[in-house]
Amino acid sequence: MKSVSLLFGLALALLTSTSTLAQPQPLDMDAASAEVSSNYGKAHPEVQEFVLHTARSFGRNGLWLNENAYAGLKPEERQARIEYLVKLFAEAEYGRHLCTALAEASALRDPKLISGLKKVAAYHVDGKDYDCRPKWMAVAALARQESPDAVPLLVSLVDHGNQNTRFWARAALARMAKDDFKADKPAWNKWWTGQGHEPIDPAFLRPYVPPSGS
Repeated sequence: MKSVSLLFGLALALLTSTSTLAQPQPLDMDAASAEVSSNYGKAHPEVQEFVLHTARSFGRNGLWLNENAYAGLKPEERQARIEYLVKLFAEAEYGRHLCTALAEASALRDPKLISGLKKVAAYHVDGKDYDCRPKWMAVAALARQESPDAVPLLVSLVDHGNQNTRFWARAALARMAKDDFKADKPAWNKWWTGQGHEPIDPAFLRPYVPPSGS
């Protein structure tokens, strides 16, 4: 009986360490404003306001976190959360059940999360409307990553039909480019090749096509 109890206790501890959400620090709008000034200052004022609007609207329910929200995590706790999120985004179905984890990933800001964030951000169903909240939250998380690997995908989204998605794609690119070419995909491609990269796949540069009947 004692061995059964011990095994149960070990299993419970393992489950807790891998799946319990870490507790972030409360939203600080002064810190959010400072992040906008330092990282999105070259974006159009409308984009800057949109970033702040995201913080105000979603920070109250934990779906937007400051960059330093997990500064108090121990290294082993941080690593455990990152490993958990990597597996989650790689294997999970697309849906709103991912949103809290996407907010967490945005604050944890680890390169190992980029692949999974790109997967969620790239979700698309031709000819159909779909819930874009997980999509734009993944784009917002990619903004803080400032990863060149995400640039072609982000450029493809600057004219997306969902406002949150297209503004966050612009914000993410402006954060890296220190410029804002709005929804002008060829201009973004010119900036990208000017940085010494290969041209973006033409498939990413095609204009957004709204679902039929929209």
